[in-house]
Amino acid sequence: MKMRSFLSMFIIMFLLFFGTTTTSLAHSIDMSYSDLNIEGNEILYDLFIEQKDLFPHFGTNLDNLVNDELASQKIESYLQNGLRLDADSKPLKMELVSMNMAQKGVVRGMEFQLRFIADEEIKQFNLHYDLVFDDVPTHTSVLMVHAGDYFQQDMINSTNKDILINLPKDTPKDLSMDLPKAKIGDVLWKYFKLGIEHILTGYDHLLFLLSLVLIATKFKDALKIVTAFTIAHSVTLFLVATGRIHVIPYWVESLIALTICYVAVENIFIQKAKWRWLLTALFGLIHGMGFAGALAETGLPKSNQLGSLLTFNLGVEGGQLMILCLLLPLLLLMQRFPWYRKMMVSTSCLIFAVAFYWLVQRLQ
Repeated sequence: MKMRSFLSMFIIMFLLFFGTTTTSLAHSIDMSYSDLNIEGNEILYDLFIEQKDLFPHFGTNLDNLVNDELASQKIESYLQNGLRLDADSKPLKMELVSMNMAQKGVVRGMEFQLRFIADEEIKQFNLHYDLVFDDVPTHTSVLMVHAGDYFQQDMINSTNKDILINLPKDTPKDLSMDLPKAKIGDVLWKYFKLGIEHILTGYDHLLFLLSLVLIATKFKDALKIVTAFTIAHSVTLFLVATGRIHVIPYWVESLIALTICYVAVENIFIQKAKWRWLLTALFGLIHGMGFAGALAETGLPKSNQLGSLLTFNLGVEGGQLMILCLLLPLLLLMQRFPWYRKMMVSTSCLIFAVAFYWLVQRLQ
């Protein structure tokens, strides 16, 4: 009896935490980016920072800051202090061309257009990026450097703030011919970690997985459900992230919440998961679009696109397996007790309430 009370209390607290989490945290993977285009002695820098990373420093009313002259000056000063490009050991003068609020996939943030001009043609420069880290140590910015046909990719984070960019004398047609294998492996590893981070902090996906396996009475049933979900969301992840299909993030996020509501209601009325894998495959297509939303906006390299997407997806699967390896044995053990059915129904009701709250919030 004590075990039942403890587990019930734990699940209630778990779901209340989800319920009070804002919609923006449902996909909390940080997909800010730094896109640099180099032409002769000029560098055009497109900088996008998620609004959640700017809130601690500038507050939550970012839209008004863009239109306020004094606030704009404060933001420009912040960029000049935290962002620097050095060529020939000299800092290049920064010009803020424009800034505005923008929607990138499922992510909203602030977009800056910056210009740096050197005295002569740029062959090498150092990027120093020290924005947001004081308030958000986990902040990550995807770095993309373009110079003609040359492309270089890296990840900027709290441990990788200074990056030296060496432009080749003869711009290669294929990135794999220019970047060292170790560098490519480092980028792919970081995408793998981003995939793990996305599933572990994607609270709506976690709640969906929990709902799916609550009625699984056998390990093989749970395995079929998870396999169907994996295959389905992998398909739409690749299609959306590579631009082969286009979706409206507003509707995708709402549909994800609706899938959780449906499964939660179904749990109340059925007791077997024999055919659930078919439903999971259908709903997995929708969740795959959610996985791809932010990732599609990072400008994945053409010559390394498949590898980046594959490792990101493997990271998602790795995080998913870690969760299920911890969750399934506990659920299968609890099903031996006569009170499990009642607890499962109560849990499903709470899951429905949380998902319905998300649905209403997203539709607004």
